[in-house]
Amino acid sequence: MEKVVTPRLRLKAVMKQIAGEFCVLLCLLCLGCGPSPDMSPPRAITYTFDAPTRELIRLLAQKATSAAYKDFDRNFKGLLVPESLLPYEPFVLGLSTESKIPAVLLLDAPWVQRYGVAGWLFELERTQVFDRTELVPAVAEAFSVSLAHITGRKGKQLVAVPTHIKGNILFYRRDILKRYNLAPPRTWEELRAICRTVLPQEKSMRYGLLIHTTNTLNDFYPIFWGFGGQVNNDAGQFVLPDKTNAGAFVAALKALIAMQGSIMPGPGALKQFDPGGSLRQAFFQGQTLFMINWSTRLKDLSDLIAKGQSQLPGSLASVSQVGVAPIPAQAGHPHRYSNIGSFGWAVNRFSVTDPVVIENGKKFIGVVAGEQFQLLAAETMGQVPSLIRALEKVTNQEVLQVYHDTFAQKDMVMRPRPHSRRINNVLEKVMDEALYGRQTPEAALAWAIAELKKDQTLD
Repeated sequence: MEKVVTPRLRLKAVMKQIAGEFCVLLCLLCLGCGPSPDMSPPRAITYTFDAPTRELIRLLAQKATSAAYKDFDRNFKGLLVPESLLPYEPFVLGLSTESKIPAVLLLDAPWVQRYGVAGWLFELERTQVFDRTELVPAVAEAFSVSLAHITGRKGKQLVAVPTHIKGNILFYRRDILKRYNLAPPRTWEELRAICRTVLPQEKSMRYGLLIHTTNTLNDFYPIFWGFGGQVNNDAGQFVLPDKTNAGAFVAALKALIAMQGSIMPGPGALKQFDPGGSLRQAFFQGQTLFMINWSTRLKDLSDLIAKGQSQLPGSLASVSQVGVAPIPAQAGHPHRYSNIGSFGWAVNRFSVTDPVVIENGKKFIGVVAGEQFQLLAAETMGQVPSLIRALEKVTNQEVLQVYHDTFAQKDMVMRPRPHSRRINNVLEKVMDEALYGRQTPEAALAWAIAELKKDQTLD
């Protein structure tokens, strides 16, 4: 009799294969892949390999006089995690088995929240691995978690060190707002009023606001938070079904839909912005007054301007024409928000079985999140440093503009998106259904809440 392969069995097979591949990677590393054993100190620690870090280390090894960069490959061994495996969260497979490898991991902010609360990451401040007061407070908070359920100590603990500050923000045409003597909007009401004033006069400008049409949820979260809602509370409990949160979600989504066809593209025009880079190209070409995008896009816009590829009327000719601000909030709400996109270095708690590992982990973080490293990243990649002392020495004016006009604003709060892939995938479907006009926001959200309530755990 032929065996029926159900979706559940297929998923188990895939996860088993992934777990096997990850274990093979770990075993290969243990067997000495990378620098030969006789060239490395006997207790060199392992870390997750990423190309930008490696490139900056290479440049610093050439320029710097510090032995920490010149001897980097002798002291630390990189483990390359294939990008194709990242959607399956291979770190879960490693950490959940209490693997000691890798000793140091580069993790996205939501992963830091998830693995930190699980007790898989080492406390960094209390153990004197890193002093959180060296970090910009807003980003330090985003990489801290409550461990009261494990340690009994109140308050949040720093469990990862971000190398830079990245989040989604509002881009606007500073030259055009200045022409009409208008300030950047703090609320959605102000943004709509600006568009009603400017768009009829600027004939080459097709839109007032563009947001991403793929992974729209990343742009939507700060809007939703700015309406006073949240998906999970501080204890990690799923609270979206609560009246206040569900109401905020619907209100924020309706605010976007109300702008379709006049300020934002209508449902029929959304697909043209699916290809990667579409938003920054449209902004560069002068097609939109406002855009929500990652803070690092100012560097990309500067590069496009330097290349001078567009001859369209209204195209950007100078980066001085670009302004940045926090994403607007609902009128009366005290805070504006950014969905943090930074990565941070965390220490695998299960690797900390020897004081030497702790000391080497401290040295590693000091190298890859240090002042020299962050200053070079600011100058070459347009990244905003997370270290206060590095920020004080930055000379890149675009980096300083992003920091001072967005992340340093008193009402700006940085939050990671929910760490549950299940929640994010379901809510992304809500965005598609509502923005393409296939369901009302109320109906789409009701379906999503019903789906998510079926789950025993939202991981």
